[in-house]
Amino acid sequence: MIERLQTIWGVGIQDAKRHMRSQRMLILSPLIILTISMACWGFADARIVPAGLPTNTPSEVLFYSSLPIVFFCTLSVVLIGFDAISRRRLTGELAIDLSQPMPRSDYAISQLLGVWIAAMSPTTVAIVIGIFLIQQQMGDWPSAGDMVMFVASTGLLLWWYTCLQLLASSMARDIGSSVTLGVGTWLFFVFLWLIPTLIVAQTMGVDITDPNSVGFDRIQEKVDLFSPNGVYQLMMETRLSGESQPNLSNGSIWAAASLWFLIPTNLFIRRIKTLRA
Repeated sequence: MIERLQTIWGVGIQDAKRHMRSQRMLILSPLIILTISMACWGFADARIVPAGLPTNTPSEVLFYSSLPIVFFCTLSVVLIGFDAISRRRLTGELAIDLSQPMPRSDYAISQLLGVWIAAMSPTTVAIVIGIFLIQQQMGDWPSAGDMVMFVASTGLLLWWYTCLQLLASSMARDIGSSVTLGVGTWLFFVFLWLIPTLIVAQTMGVDITDPNSVGFDRIQEKVDLFSPNGVYQLMMETRLSGESQPNLSNGSIWAAASLWFLIPTNLFIRRIKTLRA
C-alpha cells in the first residue's frame, strides 16, 4: 500500500513539474501571486476599503480576499488542465500511459494531483504573502483557525475544479472542445449561478426584487450547496462573527464539501477506468 501511494505521489509530482514548467504557468503564477497578495493588502487598509464594507478583523479581510481566488485561481485550473487528458489522447501518449503496470484508478489520482499541485503552489505562496501583508497593515495576525480554513477551503475548491476540468478534458474529442467545456463550466458557476438561485426563490414565493431579504439569503445558501463556489464561500463565512455567520449548520456545509470531493473524484476515476485511448 505504501509503495502504491509513493508511486501515485511520484507520478503526480512529475506531472505537476511538467505543468509548472509550461509557458502558461510562467504567466499565471505572477498574476495569481500579485492578485491575492494585493487583495489582502488592500482590504486590510481602512483608507482603501469602500465605506460600509466590514473589514475590521483579519478574518474579515481573509474572507473578502477569497474573492480573487474564486475568479483567478479557479480559472487557472481550467487553463492548466484543459489539455491534460485530451492532448495525450490525440498524440497517443494516453494509450502508452494506460498500458503501464499501474492501476487506472491510481493513474487518475496522479493526474488530479499533478494539475492540483500546479495550481495550488502559486496560490499557497500568494496566501502566505497576503497574511504577512495583513499583519503589516493591521498590526495583528489572523488566528490559526482562520489561516487553516483559508488554505484548506482553497485547496478543496481547486481540487473540485481540477476534477471538473479533467472530466471535461477526458470527454472532449479535441482540445478545442476541452477548452469550451472547461470554460463553460467555469462561467456557469462564477457568473451564471445567480440565475438558478432566482428561479428557485421565485418558485418558492420569495420576492426576488429584494435580494437582501432574509428569505432570499436562506434560499441562496441552500442553493449554493450545489455550487463549488457557493460551498467555498459558506466555508469561509463560518469563520466570521455575528450576523455574518451562515444560517446553515456547519455540518451541512462540510457534508456538501465532502460530497463535492467524493463525487467528482469518483466520476473521473470511473471515466479513466472505462476510457478507450
